[in-house]
Amino acid sequence: MEAPILSFVSDLRVKRERVMLIPPQKVTERRSMFLSNIDQKFVHYIQQYVDFFSAHPQIPFDVVIDVQKEALGRIQDAYDVISGRLGFNSEQGRFEIDCNAAGAPVAICTSELSLEDLGDVSYPNPAFTQLCLLSDSANRILEDEPLISFQITRFTCGGFALGTALNHSLMDGFALQEFAKNFTNMAIKGELAFVPVNDRTCLKARSPLQINYEHEEFITPSETNQDDILSSFMMQRSKDLWHTKVALNKPSEKHVFRLFLLSREMLEKLKMKAKNGGIENCTSFIAPVAHLWRAKTAAMPNMKEDDISTIQYAVDIRSRLVSPLPPEFTGNRCLPTYMKATFKELKEQPFYETVKKLQEGVDRLTNNYVMSAIDWLELYDGVVCLENGFLVSSWKHMQFGDVELGGGIKSLHGGPVVSGWADIVLFLPHPKDHEGIQIYIGLEPSQMVIFKNLIEKIDGYPISP
Repeated sequence: MEAPILSFVSDLRVKRERVMLIPPQKVTERRSMFLSNIDQKFVHYIQQYVDFFSAHPQIPFDVVIDVQKEALGRIQDAYDVISGRLGFNSEQGRFEIDCNAAGAPVAICTSELSLEDLGDVSYPNPAFTQLCLLSDSANRILEDEPLISFQITRFTCGGFALGTALNHSLMDGFALQEFAKNFTNMAIKGELAFVPVNDRTCLKARSPLQINYEHEEFITPSETNQDDILSSFMMQRSKDLWHTKVALNKPSEKHVFRLFLLSREMLEKLKMKAKNGGIENCTSFIAPVAHLWRAKTAAMPNMKEDDISTIQYAVDIRSRLVSPLPPEFTGNRCLPTYMKATFKELKEQPFYETVKKLQEGVDRLTNNYVMSAIDWLELYDGVVCLENGFLVSSWKHMQFGDVELGGGIKSLHGGPVVSGWADIVLFLPHPKDHEGIQIYIGLEPSQMVIFKNLIEKIDGYPISP
């Protein structure tokens, strides 16, 4: 079902009072840190997250700021990468992190609104980007930008929001979740919960390169144009782009964005459809992805029966490697996998066949395939291929919202700030049903009407018997 129509505030009336640059408390040796070929693809993409906190009258707001500053200064000793800046190694033709102890900025802001004025903050609101410290310019040069920044915004009720803006090359959502645990422990106890593993050389390309698959999930720069590269979810690694001011997270102007809620009961019905076709272990991720793929493709009225639809979905590779990545690994650990089907297949084949295709895509990511993909990126320096397709990114099982600052100050809710990227569909936690999901999707208005009619049907088309 579609999420209830909520009156989202578009202007949070935020005023910036000051910005402080917080350096690490201890002097660390300056070094350059290797970024894997997966990290390289995200150097132009900024992730944003916001945690909301209710008022604690017994704890002055200045104390909250001091706790944030103290914890941030201390944690940079173990995470020296977050106080660094991106650099481009012209000899190797790749980005790296210059761990130069430049520090991380913290902005102190106020809003003319109360938390109550924001409505239900568990529903994603694009306006929450106003709660994150971003560059004042729509264009920016990467070497001048911090890799992580924070913004503390106080509301009139005494509650506040902690916004984090993060260069995706620094860490992914999984790593940020672990960083939040360490930050919480540092704020409360003054020590780390665990020692992070910042080294990414475990995902270094092999020598000699061993490319054993075609890797249709990627496309080379020669197969697209510059505008496509600049608007792609993953970016090309090149010196030319490095010296170009790159516009970030440009929202789509011709699409509308909606939330659709799939309850646990609806997901169970989808999984039962797959089970009736002989698939015993259909997951709560693959089932809605299959449903989404069929509905989204059917909502494209200009598709012909033999046109190909491509879906990409991010898969955690940590446990798929012969030498598994440690839980404390701070780098990007997800790769896209893909599946292709014709419009006719998605329309006519039984639902379980679509599920089977998607599961094949997950099973494809063996150790050999992952390492071949890393080697492919080393040679061709490509980008994710989203031509006539889209990518699904799931935040369903991310446990944000557990940030604590001591003294009983614990976040009410936390999660990513949604973007306006029409070729990325987000799976978010359901605000009321722990086992359900929210689907955040952007489509052209005419397509959204069709999609809404299809995504809400569990027992009829596009779920065939």
